[in-house]
Amino acid sequence: FQQVPTFGHDTIRRFRQNVSDLKQMAARDFEDLLQCAIPIFTGLLPEPHNGQIIKLLFVLAHWHGL
Repeated sequence: FQQVPTFGHDTIRRFRQNVSDLKQMAARDFEDLLQCAIPIFTGLLPEPHNGQIIKLLFVLAHWHGL
C-alpha cells in the first residue's frame, strides 16, 4: 500500500508505513484501503483464489459505494 500514489487532496491520502498495524485509523483510511485493494491484490495469489478474492473485493467496494 505504501507504493500507491496519492490522488487529489481528499480522495486517497498517503498510507502509513505499516498499514497492517491498523492503529489510529479513521473511517477515511479504511475507505482508501478498500479503494486501492483490487489493484494491489491482483496477481498476488494463484488462480482460482486470485479471481475469488478480486470478486469479493469488488462486491465489498460496490456495497460500500451504495
